[in-house]
Amino acid sequence: MKARVNGAEIYFDIEGTGLAPVGPDMVEKPACFVLHGGPGLDHSYFKPWLTPLADVMQLVYVDHRGTGRSERVALETCTIEQMADDLEALRQLLGLGKVILLGNSFGGFVAQAFAIRHPESTAKLILVTTSDSHEFYAAATEQLNKRGTAEQIATAPALFDGTVTTEEAFSRWWDVMMPLYFANWDEARGHDMVARIIGNPHVAAYMFANIIPQFDVRAGLPTLTIPTLVVSGRQDWVTPVGESEKIARAIPGAELVIFDRSGHMPFIEEQEGFVAAVKQFLARN
Repeated sequence: MKARVNGAEIYFDIEGTGLAPVGPDMVEKPACFVLHGGPGLDHSYFKPWLTPLADVMQLVYVDHRGTGRSERVALETCTIEQMADDLEALRQLLGLGKVILLGNSFGGFVAQAFAIRHPESTAKLILVTTSDSHEFYAAATEQLNKRGTAEQIATAPALFDGTVTTEEAFSRWWDVMMPLYFANWDEARGHDMVARIIGNPHVAAYMFANIIPQFDVRAGLPTLTIPTLVVSGRQDWVTPVGESEKIARAIPGAELVIFDRSGHMPFIEEQEGFVAAVKQFLARN
């Protein structure tokens, strides 16, 4: 489905019912905006891994403006704050109350910005392998030099410098780098995941060159009074464990779960444990 908000057509897909039959009653489930990484990727890599969570919340997968199946827009409108405000407009358009936000990687940037800008609209936060500032790249570079192959070490900087500007170069970058995002690389699974993504290298290049270097929500996190689950993968190179630990320390009462056998996507590599951790968090809060 698509919705026009803030001058852009935003694609979203819903998994799970908002009302579930329980005996003689219809019980309302909370809505959860699921926010993908990148920038420049789309929501498809969450599927089918998050499907079990539809038992306890209605999943609303969103492609950020300019990416995936959402409308291509002027690049200067592609900011983290604008993407957060797009979610608030979408929430209002759909007639939803407070929403849960589940953000992975760059999607976690947007989720944190949303919670700070729209705390009255935020029920809970689930932040998966993300960071609270642009300074993650220094830690990522250290891990890259420890874990990466010579080809990966040579390839990685181009995306973060904002110099990957064609679809061919974008696809090539992910072909080389994707194995590093996993503790245990499954080539067939990874190939299928990458093939499904509708990427936008122009959004990625613009944001890495102009927006990501300014990203910093550290001052806003201690003001949050929102139940928060922070999830990390022990083998994550790009947002190492220390990034999640900083977020968990900054947000009052935040819970931290680390998956030892996962890289950047614990919802894939340790799906059962990830789903259990999220369900337990929701049940406690």
